[in-house]
This record gives sequence, structure tokens and C-alpha cells, in this order.
Amino acid sequence: MSDSVNNKCQGWVNPSNLSFAPQITFLSGYQSPAGSNNVVAINGNYFYSYSTILFGTFNPTVYFINSNLLQFYVPNTLTSGTFPVRVFNGSIGSNNVNYTIDNASGYWLLNSNGSISNTNTSGVNVNWLSRGAPVYLNKTGISPEPYTLTNPYIVSNIVNWIITGADGPSNFYIQLPIGTQYIGRELTIKSLGTTFPVLSTINNIISLNGGPSSTPTTTILSGGNYWATLVNYDGTLWIIMAAK
Repeated sequence: MSDSVNNKCQGWVNPSNLSFAPQITFLSGYQSPAGSNNVVAINGNYFYSYSTILFGTFNPTVYFINSNLLQFYVPNTLTSGTFPVRVFNGSIGSNNVNYTIDNASGYWLLNSNGSISNTNTSGVNVNWLSRGAPVYLNKTGISPEPYTLTNPYIVSNIVNWIITGADGPSNFYIQLPIGTQYIGRELTIKSLGTTFPVLSTINNIISLNGGPSSTPTTTILSGGNYWATLVNYDGTLWIIMAAK
């Protein structure tokens, strides 16, 4: 009986030529704000307990879960940038997968000269969060000078605390600043009157419990002896974050 051709030897592979380089399939996330300490899971193949991770030029601690899953914490000392992620089994490295760190709104840097700067040009201006003296709006005028009472009252960039007096007009109309450069700006308004509401000149106020999907209104304060703290949400809408 002759041998079947299907049983003939097809050759052999030299074990020294086999490569089990680690492979990254995907990450659990590809982006986080600067200063955060996110946990990132690396999904792939050929991971070992001795595998290491290179995050840009950093070597974060590796948490070995199994041969298909590793975890690490994104270094919270890094500023914005794109960092290649690679897994190494000794000197054998995997493919690159990029991870991006963004400057978060309100992310501040202490400079060597002692000054503070925001690296995000569209972030929050520090003056908008500083509490200076309140501006009082009254029927007969406004204090402190050099502010002037207008109808509506136009909120300037150096004002973030407004108090309407008990002798005000029947309605206080306020023109709030709008534009993407004002995202994150905070403004507190208090009414000392008994019946006088405080209104925005346009429908850009979102109620305390509504969220951004609610129908905007002009009402900031519905009557006297109330206060509200508003934060600019998207350049136009102002969300009431706290109120009484």
C-alpha cells in the first residue's frame, strides 16, 4: 500500500524563529484631562507578568490581569500632548497606540517667576472666579463708581457679584456676557427687594434642576430676597448652579 500524499511531511519551523511579540488591540480610553489619574486598560495578546509599558518616555507601573489585559495609571504630572503607548516583553515591543492628554478648563500652571497662567486659551479666566466687592444696582444709581446704571445693566468682565437694591425698578434687566471665551465664568446675583424679579435680556437661563436640555428662560430671580449663582455653560447658556 502506498503512502497517501496527505500524510507527507510539510516541513518544520525552527522554534527560534517564532515570535510572541505583545500586540495591542485597543485601549479602554484614548484621552483624559491633564492632572487626572485615569486607569487605562490595554487589551491585546501575549502579555506576561513581566511585561512593561512605555507611555511616551514614562514607565508607569504595570498591573497584570491576564495574558490579554494590562492596566496602568496615566501619569498625572504630564501636560497636554499625544503619547504613544507600547507594551514590551523584554526588548520585544508591541505596536504603537496613541493616547492624548488635554488641558482641562481651569488647569493652571505655577510658573518659575511665581505667576499663574492657564495653558488652555479657551479656559476660565482667573478674574472670573475672584470675588471682589459686589456691585449694587439701585433705582437711583449704582455703586461703587465708576459703574453707571443702564437699562439693561450690561455685565462687564470685572463684575461677578451683583446685588439689586430694595428701591429698584419694577424689573431689573441684566445683559449677561455671551461667547465661547466666557465658558466657565461664574456670576452671583442677589435681590434685596421684596417683589422685584431679576431678568436676562434673552432666553439663556437654565433652571437649577433642569440641565442643559431644559427650555431656556429669561428668569434669573423670580422675586426679592433670593440669590443665585450662575455658570456659563457653552458660551450662551447660563446654568443656575445654586440658588435660594
